[in-house]
Amino acid sequence: MNISPLFLFLSLFFINSIQSQNYWQQEVDYKITVDINAKNNSYKGDQEIIYTNNSLDTLNKVFFHLYFNAFRKGSDMAVRLNNGDDINTRFDLDISKLKPEEEGFLGVTNLKQDNVNVETYLSDTILEVTLASPLLPGSSSVFTMDFKGQVPVTIRRAGRDSPMGVKFSMAQWYPKMSEYDYEGWNTAPYTGREFHGVWGDFDVTIKIDEEYIVASSGYLQESDPSNFKLGIKSGKKRIWNFLAPKVHDFTWAADPDYIHDIYEGANGVQLNFYYKNDPEIIENWKALQPITAELLKFFNKNIGTYPYKQYSVVQGGDGGMEYSMLTLVNYGKDFVPLVSVTSHELAHAWFQGVLATNEMNHEWMDEGSASFFGDLAESFV
Repeated sequence: MNISPLFLFLSLFFINSIQSQNYWQQEVDYKITVDINAKNNSYKGDQEIIYTNNSLDTLNKVFFHLYFNAFRKGSDMAVRLNNGDDINTRFDLDISKLKPEEEGFLGVTNLKQDNVNVETYLSDTILEVTLASPLLPGSSSVFTMDFKGQVPVTIRRAGRDSPMGVKFSMAQWYPKMSEYDYEGWNTAPYTGREFHGVWGDFDVTIKIDEEYIVASSGYLQESDPSNFKLGIKSGKKRIWNFLAPKVHDFTWAADPDYIHDIYEGANGVQLNFYYKNDPEIIENWKALQPITAELLKFFNKNIGTYPYKQYSVVQGGDGGMEYSMLTLVNYGKDFVPLVSVTSHELAHAWFQGVLATNEMNHEWMDEGSASFFGDLAESFV
């Protein structure tokens, strides 16, 4: 692995800080199945989670993020925006004025720990779970649950019917285990800003209407894994199964009109590009592909080798936002902003993607580094 001096310095800085505290980190592995109702923008599913407590503490509770609950009337995010406590210029819609079918929500039922029912308490976007059995240091538990949700109109990062017409931008869509680290549980309510997650493996199966093309974190499990355009038919739906190893989030997007291009990147990394079949943007998205390959080379040389074998640039969301093995980019008609945002978001694949810093509490760690390297890379390609 090629490591740049600056990246090595930053890594040693973080490592030295960590080792002084007898470093540990939690681990969570997900197996999720979700069925999408594209007609009414709802979904239901189930998930099994193996959660390992690598901390030195005995845990009597765990917490889950239910992010889509922020996109409904009366949520902490809606109240903060309405009261002027949070001036976020990126919000184009007033949550309090959403119609019921435009709101988002995510609910959990039948939650069990090692097949034993547990008590839960829901507070906005945080689900508190009182464990049936304490989770001792070094031990693991299996959590199973059913969930159902509604995809909100695209307001911030995730949602449906984006400003450029992408149907589903599915970020932070599943019940996500909260991080427990040296600062304790990460249980801040979601207010439209950044994230923090637990490392683990994701096995995700998505059932959706057969006309949809799915872009996702992870690797598509197919007889021909390079063909991301084909899922497995099941009646009038297709089944898409993805595996994402050693990541701290899982994001996907879907649209009936996606064009999917594959461009070979450095070190055998498959670069995937998903964008709308819109004559106004096709030329720009085609031109973006070799530039993204050059950006990847630059980052590999000056930061460190990208550790996965695929990366996807996906049209969706409401601006640009980094996720594991994927970024959502809501640009296309203007070429320069498309390149700039892609450069910045690809830099995030290392700064937060690999380092996994707490974006919510220490935003400067990933945004500062991504801005510096993104701007530097853009000037070289």
